[in-house]
Formats: sequence, C-alpha cells, structure tokens
Amino acid sequence: MGVSCRQALVGRQTETTALHQVLDRLATGRPQVVEIYGDPGIGKTRLLDELAGLATDRKLALLAARSSEYQQHIPFGVVTEALSGLGSRDELATPQSSDRYRAYRSVREVLIRHAQPPGLALLFDDLHWADEASHDLLEQLLLDMPPVALLVAVAYRDHHVPPGLPAAFTRTRADVTRLALEPLTESDIAELSPDLPVRRLRLVLRASGGNPLYLDALGPVDDATLEVLADQDRADPRDIPGRLHALLDTELRRLDPVQRLVAQAIAIAGDPAELDLVLGIADRPEAEVFPALDALVALGVVHPAGFRFRFRHPLLRMAAYQSAGPAWRICAHRRAELHLRSRGGSLPLRAHHLSRAARYGDTDVAGVLVQAAVETLGTAPADSAVWTRTALRLLPPDADTTTRTDLLLLQADALGRSEGLAESRRILHEVIEHAGPRRWEAVLHCATADRLLGRLDEARALLETELGEAVPAAGRGALTIELAATNLLLDDPQRCIRHATAAVADGLRIGERCQVASGRVLLGMASLRDGDVVAARHRLTEAARLVDGLSDAELREWLSILPMLAWLELHLERYPDADRHLARGLEIAHTSGLARVLPYLYTVRSALAERTGRLDVACSALVDARDASAAIGSTETNGMAGAVELWVTLWHRGPQAALDLADGARPRSRWWAEEADAARVTALLIAGRPTAAATQIAEHLQIGKGGLTNAHWYSSLALAELALGARDEAVKLSEDAVRFADELDVPYQRGITQMAYARVLAGCGQHGQALAQAELAVDWFVTAGAPLHAAMAHGVVAENLAASGDLQRARVEFGLAKSGYAACGATWLLTKVRNSESRLGARTPRPRRAGEAGTVEVLSDREREIAQLVANGMTNREIAARLYLSAKTVEGHLARVFTKLDVKSRVGVAQRLAAAAT
Repeated sequence: MGVSCRQALVGRQTETTALHQVLDRLATGRPQVVEIYGDPGIGKTRLLDELAGLATDRKLALLAARSSEYQQHIPFGVVTEALSGLGSRDELATPQSSDRYRAYRSVREVLIRHAQPPGLALLFDDLHWADEASHDLLEQLLLDMPPVALLVAVAYRDHHVPPGLPAAFTRTRADVTRLALEPLTESDIAELSPDLPVRRLRLVLRASGGNPLYLDALGPVDDATLEVLADQDRADPRDIPGRLHALLDTELRRLDPVQRLVAQAIAIAGDPAELDLVLGIADRPEAEVFPALDALVALGVVHPAGFRFRFRHPLLRMAAYQSAGPAWRICAHRRAELHLRSRGGSLPLRAHHLSRAARYGDTDVAGVLVQAAVETLGTAPADSAVWTRTALRLLPPDADTTTRTDLLLLQADALGRSEGLAESRRILHEVIEHAGPRRWEAVLHCATADRLLGRLDEARALLETELGEAVPAAGRGALTIELAATNLLLDDPQRCIRHATAAVADGLRIGERCQVASGRVLLGMASLRDGDVVAARHRLTEAARLVDGLSDAELREWLSILPMLAWLELHLERYPDADRHLARGLEIAHTSGLARVLPYLYTVRSALAERTGRLDVACSALVDARDASAAIGSTETNGMAGAVELWVTLWHRGPQAALDLADGARPRSRWWAEEADAARVTALLIAGRPTAAATQIAEHLQIGKGGLTNAHWYSSLALAELALGARDEAVKLSEDAVRFADELDVPYQRGITQMAYARVLAGCGQHGQALAQAELAVDWFVTAGAPLHAAMAHGVVAENLAASGDLQRARVEFGLAKSGYAACGATWLLTKVRNSESRLGARTPRPRRAGEAGTVEVLSDREREIAQLVANGMTNREIAARLYLSAKTVEGHLARVFTKLDVKSRVGVAQRLAAAAT
C-alpha cells in the first residue's frame, strides 16, 4: 500500500472524515477497528491507502499486508506479511507455531509492545482471500482487543465476508467504524474530471455504474462504444474494450466449467434472470445448476433479486456473455425462445432472443419480430427498430413490395421516435413514392423528422402537397396539425391559426380528442404570438382542460403538444400548470422511449426555471436538453436549448460568456431564432455595444405592429438609442414599448418595459420619474412571479435613489437586489450589484445615527400607505381592493416594508408606525 504523493479522494468525503475521527479517538488511547467493504473495484484499497497515509502523517507505527487468492492455503500468510514490517526475526516467527492459541497470544503481545503512543495501525487488504488461520487469529484479536492505542483496519469484498468476523465486530471492546463504499455519483465524476463533456460524463457513468476501476478502464473508449456499453440490452459483446474485458475476465476465470456455463446462461436469460429460464438455457440437470448458482452468489458474481438473479454489474454480465462461443450463444437464444414460447412468454422477450438466433429466409421468425415491433412501437421504439431491421434482413429476395414497404415504414417510424432521426428520414424518402394508401403516414413521419432537423420549408412544402391529395380523415387531421406547428415555427401565426382551426373542426367531427386538444394548444400559441392575449388565455384554458382529460396512452402519440402547452402556460404565467404538464410529459417520454420529444420538454423546463428564478434547475435541464438533442442528432432542438441557455448564461456568467455562446449554431426556425436574438441583444446592450444591438434589433422590429415580442424590441432599441446619444428617440420608443405591454396586459412584459423606461429616464437625468417607473417594474415582476427580474428592478430603484441623494433607501434596495440574486443563483448579477453598492459606499459616508436604519422615513409613499393600512388591521386582499392593486403586488410591497423596517410581522409594522407618530 502506497502512502506517498497522496491525492485527495473524490466522492469519499464522508469516509475520509470518519477516518480522521477514528485517528482522533485512537490518540486518546482507545483501540479502534475499521471495516471497509464493497464490490470489486469500488475503491476499498484506495481508502485503505488513505488511512495508511493519515496514520503516517500522525507518526503511527504502520503494519500493512494484502492477501491474494494464491495465499489461501498458507497458514498465517497475511499475518506473517504484516509482521514483516517490524523487521525482527523473532517477532516474525511468532505466528509460525502449530498451536493457534499460542500463536495468537504471541501476536497479541507483539502488538501491545509496539502500540506505544501515538499508536500502531494494522491494516489488512483483500481479507476475503486470507487463509483460515489468519481469519481465526484476527477474530481472536478482535474478541480480546488489548486496551492500547491499536488500530485494526480490514477491507474485503461485500459478498465474501470472512466467517466469524461479523460476530467478532459485534463483541469487540474497540470502537468499530463500518464503511460501506457506494458507487461514485455524477458530481463525483465531474469533480474527478472537470473538463469531461457532460454527455460523455453521463455515458461513462451509465456504462461503469460509478465503479472507479471500470471508470478508469473506460477512459480511452470512444463515445460511440460508450453509448453501446451504456445500453446493455442492445450492446454487442465485441464492444467491451480489451483492458476492461481483461479486468472482468479475472473473476470469470476462477469459475469451474459448470459455474461458468450457468453464468453464461444467466447472461443470456436477461437482467434479472428467471431461474426456470436459466435451467432451460443451460440445458443441464438441476442437481448441477443449483449448486453452481449458489456458488456464483457466494462468490458475488450474481446477486439474488427476489426469485430471480442478476449480475453484480452489467459489464460483468457482458463479459460472461462474451466468454461463451458464438455458436453456443445462438443455440442458447433458441433454447430461451423455445422455453418462453412453451410457457406463454411475452412477445417482446421472445423477439429479443429470436433477433439473436434468426436465420436468413425464416419468414415465421420475421413475422414474430414484426408483431413484437408493432406491439412495442409506442412503449419501446428503439427495440422496435432493432427487430424491424432484423426482420428486413430475413426477408427473401422475392418478398412482395408491399410487405417490404410496410416494414420500412415501421422501421422509419420506430427510428424517428427513438434516436435515429436522420436514418428515419433517409428511409422515408426512399419509400414515400411506393407507400400506396399509407403514403400520408410516410409524409407525416418525414415532415416530423424535417421539423426536428430544422428543414422547416421542406416540411411545409411536403405537407401542403400531401394535403392537396385525397387523404383519410385520421391522416388529414395529423397532417394538418403538423402543418400548423410548422407554420408556427416559421413565425406565420395566421397560417397556423387557419390550419389549427381546420384540425379542431375535423377532430370534433370524427371524435378525435387528441387532435382537438392539439389544435387548441396551437391556436393558443398562435394567438399569443400575435399579441391577442385575451384569446390566448381563453384557448389555453380550454386546451389544458382537454389535455388533462386524456390518458397517458392517448397522449403518447401526440406527446409534442405538452411542451407547447407548457410554453403557453409559462408566458401566460401559469407556472404550476406548466411544471405539472412538463413532469407528465417527461414521465411518458421516458417510459415510452420517445426520445424525440425530450429536447422540447427539457428546454421548456429550463425556460420555466429561468423565469421563476431557479438558475440551478435551468442549467441542469439545459444539460439534459443538449444531451437529448445529441442523442437524436437534432441540431435544431440543440439550437432551441441554446436560445434559452443564452439567458441563463447571461445572468450567471455575464454578457461576454453569453455572446461567446451566441456565436454557435442558431436555430433555423424563425420563432426560436428570435428567442436567441433577444438574449443576444440584451447581452450586447449590457456589454456596451449599442450599434451591434441596434443592427440586430432591426431584423425583428416591426414598426407600428404589436405582438408578443414587439414590446421587448422597442424597449431594447430605446436603450440602444440612449447609449448612442439619441435621448428623445429613446424616450419615445420606451413610451411606445410601455403602451404595447399595457395592451398585452401580461405582468412580466409590463415589468420589462417599465424597467427599460426607468433606465432611459435615468439616462436623461430624470431620476424622480425613473424611480417611479422602476418601482412599478418591481411590482409587475412580483405579480408575474419573476424573482430574478424583480431583483434587477430593485437594483434600478437603488441606482435612482442613490442618484437622487437618498442613500439610506438606496442601500436597502441594493440589499433586496443582492438577496434576490443570491436566492436565484445569478452569480454575475450578484457581483455586479455588489460593485455598484461598493461604489456608492466609497462615494458617500454611511449615516452615523444609530436609530436611523429601520425607521419609517426609509419607506416610499406607496409603501408607507400600505404599512398604514396594515397597521389599521386590513388584510392584503382588502388593501388590494382599496388601492386597486393585485394581491401579489401588495405582497411584494409588504415584503419590502418588512425588510426596510427590520420587522418580521404585521404587528412589528404597526409598532414602528406608532413609535414614529409619538
């Protein structure tokens, strides 16, 4: 065990702390025992090395030994190795007596003699390989532990507990510390390899199971192989890298022929494996299989899982599978399928085995595979794609065109639902002209793939051409919904409304509830985009009611409406509903294998988290969105995630980091490209580049037209014009932006325009008016449930108070901004406001009167008015009715009153006002 050049342990902070505590207790003279156990490769030796290093640091005498499987028949082998560290021939000979009790007494006396302060550490690694005499001696030592500064630490494999050791640990007089090592987590691996891309990190974690030894072995493996290894059910045994296979094979080499055969049968049977199926695959008598299976459990190769069995680690299962010959594996899969068929086994499980044992030209097998592919299309499309591909290979050359075309359509559909978007599109373009009555299905799948790949103009043209032909009613509805969604992404809300309205009418006529719900969602989205918020709210209410009335099975085929519905709810500030619909969508997508919807769901989840001030959640969802986009090969959904990421990066890391990110691939859909550009313009303005911002704004601003986004563009252009010296133009643009937002009547939009107006007025030297606008912005953001932006507005309030000379209130507002940024995780904004506050402190002295802070004088007129009504005993609802405000606005004002007066209750407010009046 090495004790030099130690590196910090990753993911073992709890265990390391426990070791320090053990050594602290040892320093008081109390004997200590440390028990370390876990799976092979989990880090037992590394932790024991850490203990050895810590003991050396504290000047303890150190004896250490490591057992091996070749020492099992050498009496006292590991004890002798440990005592060799004493260097005395006489002491080395102490355990050699044939009388085990005498040997124990001798060893005990030696340890007592050397356990002088600060103490002695005796460490045994891989104790499961130690000989019986060493086990007995250690057991006796624990049962009669000398009352000296002696530390005994042992490490062994979880399922190889040395006999007698558990009882000895229970009865010893020493303090016992048990450390069960668990696999490393995602955050542990990120700390270990900070430069590792998130997608690769997750692949490594899934493939290795968090086992440090396997993590190390997987280091040189390429991403494609990792992806295969991470999906055990579809992994080819040849994909196990040589070094990793060598590590795993050391365990399998210890097995006798029958044990190895049973291990291979378990690997064939699945995870977990049914006992009867293992018997059928092994094709050996129970009298041979059962003892071998018990031995595999005792060795820790497999674990019981109820009445079934599974390998200790998925990679060990793959190694066992690979250790069998290819011919034996084919026959074993056939035996497995026969066994399942004779007992009414599930079609998908039979298909799993048939796909690995099929013969060219076997049409009966191909039929079973197709049946299974159809059955699992909606729940496990990746499996469906594998079985359809195998069935196609089994078809003879003279198979009729219709059969082959139907199979290709099924395969393309399965690939499009899972992680084969580009391949799906290629297949569809090959067969689209030969699909006959099913042509509309091929067109629908192709258009969906085009949309996900950013080929929106092609998708629209394909759909419009198809809808011009004779299409069945069900097909017409699905095609029309897809066309409406495509037009929405192309920023053509009027066309979207026309097609969505037609789809709703058709759906009502034929009783297709999902089609009606989807049409309603799209109508709400298009209305919002057009700035008709009243219609959008009405349509949202109806759409949410319809969607909530659908079963998960119904939604599975129309799942893409859930992220759209959540996006609509986000912008109409129905956050709990958006969160609920996203959670439902993610659950259905994961359980159904619908990978193509995941990027949308995660992107909207990130946008929702950013709006509600949870930047940590937003960052995590973006990682998932990027990962899901890479998995399906969609640059378009990756660009959509990037549009949201610009905002998160701006608040967290600052404008330059956001601008660097904006230089990447832009979404091809006009809607999402505008989302990305809006964030980029904000970053340019903050970075002091108004000319570049104005140029970007000109691409989107539609003079004289309303709409959801125009208020933002007018506000942004006003700030750009202000920076360029055109103050009058800036004021006019700000006023137009406020008017647009007032017409929309969406609190968040009103807050955005009021805050920009406040900044423009401040830039014109009108700090009193700017202050009033900034306080309005705070109110609107509080009403909108946007804490991050409310904190920004507090910062603008503070800046105008400082400019007006009201330094005391300015400090309070800076404090509110800081606490808001800290709660949201907005690191860059927090640093920025601290710098502003520091400049304020450097420019002017703080008030010195002890009683000035927390007095009524720090309240604004509106806050004092509300405070007085609170002191009069009115509730928030009553105050809101009296002052024609919303209840949320009153809550926001009252929160600031509590902070400024330094009180925690309404009674405290009344007491402050009463004291001020005397």
